[in-house]
Amino acid sequence: MAKAKSRNTVIKLVSTALTGVCRHILVPRGSPIVTQVRYDRVAKRHVLFKEAKKRKIADPTSKSG
Repeated sequence: MAKAKSRNTVIKLVSTALTGVCRHILVPRGSPIVTQVRYDRVAKRHVLFKEAKKRKIADPTSKSG
C-alpha cells in the first residue's frame, strides 16, 4: 500500500546575496512560490530569500471538480 503524502512540505530558502546562507521553512503543499526578506548574517543586512528548487504549485486559474 502506498504511503500518503503529508499536507505540508519543507522548502529551502536561499539568500539572493549569494553568501550561501539558507533557511528551511514548512509550507502547505501546493502553496505559491515563497520569497521572504530575512536577515543574512554573512552579509549583515536584510536580503531577499527565494526558493532553491522548483516544485509543483497550485494553479490559481484551474478549478478542480
